[in-house]
Amino acid sequence: MSLIQLWGKMRISYVIALIGLSTCCYGDAADPVTTPLHNAAVPGLQMPVVGLGTWAYGFPGEKWNDTIGTTATLEFLKLGGRRIDGAQHYGDQKGVGRGVAESGLQRSEIFITSKLPCDGYNETLKNVDELLADLNMTYVDLLLIHWPYSPSKVFTKDPNCRPDTAATAKTCRQSVWRAMEAVFKSGRAKAIGVSNFEIKHLQDIINMPNVLLPAVNQVEYHPYWHEDDLRTFCQQHNITFNSYSPLSCPDWAPKTHLWPLPHGALDEKVVTALGTTHGKTPAQVVLRWAWQQGVVVNPRTYSTQHMAENLDIFDFQLTAAEVASISAITPPKRNKVCPDPSKDP
Repeated sequence: MSLIQLWGKMRISYVIALIGLSTCCYGDAADPVTTPLHNAAVPGLQMPVVGLGTWAYGFPGEKWNDTIGTTATLEFLKLGGRRIDGAQHYGDQKGVGRGVAESGLQRSEIFITSKLPCDGYNETLKNVDELLADLNMTYVDLLLIHWPYSPSKVFTKDPNCRPDTAATAKTCRQSVWRAMEAVFKSGRAKAIGVSNFEIKHLQDIINMPNVLLPAVNQVEYHPYWHEDDLRTFCQQHNITFNSYSPLSCPDWAPKTHLWPLPHGALDEKVVTALGTTHGKTPAQVVLRWAWQQGVVVNPRTYSTQHMAENLDIFDFQLTAAEVASISAITPPKRNKVCPDPSKDP
């Protein structure tokens, strides 16, 4: 074999090796960090720890809209994110569905969460049909009851929910949960759970006979508002604890004067100092604080830079003392973004 032929073979082998290395590394980098779901979840179902919150992507008159929702979904998936959190109430299902369809990824590679109101048994089944049609999907990975109580039940036909019967918030919750179980058993949701449920609301479900326990409870959770008793209760019952508004809505804070500090918890001295110590942004520190307590997170953003930063929280560790220092932050007088569900019956 001549030197020229040998050099040609070596170049071909080198190129093949590079292609193989590139394929290997890209695949590994795209795999998200996940946590297993239990209770009302198909065996082996894994939930990505970091998701993309989409609240307000579909609200008219806001900077967030359906088109931005599609773009945000696409960009998050391109960066390696694999979980999108939406809801029927957000008005974002069509935009999210388009983003997923345009991503080129297999449906099985993406974890989709949606939420429904607590409106009655048949209403729940109808709402599932509608949201799946809007998403252009045959199933969601996780379906949640959005709030433990919906005050307006005038149009429901469910006697367990109607205000002109002996129905109570408890009987309505339990009836809607039975509908959720039916959706789960039909395969239209790989897991079912709840959102904004306090311990008293969860007990109404847990105490039902022959019940499937929720796989997830999604609640507001950040350094200004962290119900640690609720988190512990959920974890004791194998209910994955999921945080929305994990960064305390820093995008809203400057416009609405939500917090005394311009960007809420992200401007707290403890958080910024830990960011300097670990070479991370304040947002990454707060998300890591949540995850080290077993809390999966849904930070909302349409900034690709912030998306990338939010996904990059697995290469550093806070000490137990550092976690405790964030938990010990004195919250402002108003310490919550959304209404307090503990006031719901």
